[in-house]
Amino acid sequence: MLSESDYIHTDPPKPLPPMPMRVSHRSQLTAALRQHAKPIVIEDQELARQFARLLRLRELGLWALGEFVADTMSHAIGRSYGANIEAHWYVGQYVLPGNVQKVILKPKPYDAERLPRHLQTSHCCERR
Repeated sequence: MLSESDYIHTDPPKPLPPMPMRVSHRSQLTAALRQHAKPIVIEDQELARQFARLLRLRELGLWALGEFVADTMSHAIGRSYGANIEAHWYVGQYVLPGNVQKVILKPKPYDAERLPRHLQTSHCCERR
């Protein structure tokens, strides 16, 4: 039988996850990749296609050539958007009714060694 204290001393509810940023243009995606607080949902099929291909290659991971192609594709995407996507974002995909595919990028937690360049402090600017 449950006592009254079982009801009073419950854990507080978890906070809601942040609302994702929805992007449908390249410029919006580039700007969204500069923040790291919210997930990014890529609405445009054409814009999401390269991320979906990269995800598919990573999931297959059949042989060294596949890894090489995926690494090359990841590097090209990173250069295109000015961000190391796989180092700073989890890449995922989901399918809506009607076979509408969406790509979602979720920020990875940071450690001191892996901060993106724009969040790192420069040694030239530090006070001694």
